Amino acid sequence: MKRHTLISALAVFVVLTHAASAQNDPLASTNFPMVGITRGQTLVLNVVAFPPTPCDAQLGFLNSTGLPVGPSQQVQLPPGQSASVALNGNSLLATFGHRMELLPIVAVAGGGTSCVASVEVVDNLLGATAVLVPGAVGFPPNPAFGMLGLTVLQTVRLNVVAFPPTPCIGQIGFTDKNGNPIGGSMNVQLGAGQATFLDLPGNTLVSALGQRAEVIPVVTPVSPATACIASAEVYGNAFGVTAVYFPPTPCASSSTSCATWPPVPEGN
Repeated sequence: MKRHTLISALAVFVVLTHAASAQNDPLASTNFPMVGITRGQTLVLNVVAFPPTPCDAQLGFLNSTGLPVGPSQQVQLPPGQSASVALNGNSLLATFGHRMELLPIVAVAGGGTSCVASVEVVDNLLGATAVLVPGAVGFPPNPAFGMLGLTVLQTVRLNVVAFPPTPCIGQIGFTDKNGNPIGGSMNVQLGAGQATFLDLPGNTLVSALGQRAEVIPVVTPVSPATACIASAEVYGNAFGVTAVYFPPTPCASSSTSCATWPPVPEGN
């Protein structure tokens, strides 16, 4: 069982708000959980100004320490236009098989703008998209996952991140298809901007090629006052390439308890 904590010092893009204007606008789809890449892959963050609204935002990524990493871009898109910013895993990782979890950031500037965002994990050699993650209006503070399968050659990773200013306090782990805990668990007490993950290798559950284990990622916050934004990934042990990406179910656009990434205050 592998555990790793990402200490985030979010000096940039750091204020969480439950602004009704963002939650009620289905075009404000700019929030993401953690996304992992390895060497030989590129993480691409896309935004579209869906007509008739423009998109004015700062695009970028946070690394494992919570600091901005790689390129960033300020976009001012008229309706119908789009833009992308890309972060090549080769600039972050020296060895194949190692993985890095990153947080795509779309900091929307002020009111009167809406951006529809998406993230792609792209293979550098062939240019093929391996993972596509749609942006969301926001996420419920108590994430729920369905069941997923892995083999002896794979590992499932459960990520959680605390969107500022709300902490993530609780427990993460996995159960089998009958609801029995498997592989141990991790108590988490993350301040705003911190993240962590828990790995469950398939070779601890099955022993031969062709066998599969069905597991359920579980995130249990201690109270409604905490918000743990989660994602699950199944990746290959040999090269660290993601085979399956499982985002949390997003909030409905009418939700009043959605955890969202904030717009930049007007005038910034």
